[in-house]
Amino acid sequence: MAKPFQTHNQQLKMLRKRNILITNGSKAKAILIRENYYQLINGYKHIFLDTVESKKRQDDYYKNGTTFEQIYALYEFDRNLRNILMKYILMTENSIKSKIAYQFSSEHPKEAFSYFNINNYRDTNHQQTTSLIATLSSVTKQNTDSNTKSGPFYHYFNEHKELPLWVLITKLTLGQTCSLLYNLKESTQIEILKAVLYEFKNNSNNIAASKIIHQNYLKDFISAINCIKAFRNVCAHEDRLYDYYAKNKNGKPIQTSFFYIGISTPAFQGGIFDIILLLRLFLTKRDYKQLLHRLLDELNKLEHELPSSLFSEVTRKMKLPKNWTSELNKFI
Repeated sequence: MAKPFQTHNQQLKMLRKRNILITNGSKAKAILIRENYYQLINGYKHIFLDTVESKKRQDDYYKNGTTFEQIYALYEFDRNLRNILMKYILMTENSIKSKIAYQFSSEHPKEAFSYFNINNYRDTNHQQTTSLIATLSSVTKQNTDSNTKSGPFYHYFNEHKELPLWVLITKLTLGQTCSLLYNLKESTQIEILKAVLYEFKNNSNNIAASKIIHQNYLKDFISAINCIKAFRNVCAHEDRLYDYYAKNKNGKPIQTSFFYIGISTPAFQGGIFDIILLLRLFLTKRDYKQLLHRLLDELNKLEHELPSSLFSEVTRKMKLPKNWTSELNKFI
């Protein structure tokens, strides 16, 4: 049966019937006019629901004392959290792209369009590599228009008869960049990881990596980037973030480790706490401190908006330990 259309006033009446306190109807209505009801209420209702009473009534029923403002506060917190993380994920994305392009290009300095040569990739999965090359070709075509002599790549084709990877990679999505990284030869991947660890060592007081890159380091490094990609997708699509746990395209939890940290490392759980520690590998000390400061500000605001029990539930779902600030500050 199709869901009947409801006006904003009808929506507010239904929320009151479900035990949500709305002290300022005009303000609540203005929020519903501006925001999507489904995203706001259905997206963030879960910690506010009285599950026993909801089951008994076979309809959503909220805990006593739940207010419309509390649900909206969590909604705004999550939006701000997405915006904060997205900024530092984009920084990380640029850092990863830069190192991939530099290392691959340094290994093929005189070969034009070296990224179209299947022999420059690992030979374990030719079908996967062929698909990658087709993707790179498609991105090249999309950004070049030979008829109008325009597009960001046209200058390189016209003037240099070449398109360096460090130019092409700027137009790749993080998913496409990950595909490129997965298909590189292991020796190339190791050099990229070395470059990342070298930069981290110069931006941190703690470093576990030695001159030898163990096989599990490389595996966890690639999984870490896959985890960052998963969080980027959540931020980009404006999905609920605070209780998100990193999953691969098959819906299975992504497993990695904080192999680059030189002191006792927490177990990877795939939540917000973990993504912040993964971003630490790629961020400068200053940017990492700024990230922590902005996160703390948002949590402090939310703490004043929610009852302590609900705020604790939010931080639990974020996988934040009780001493999360001191834990994350260890890695500055």
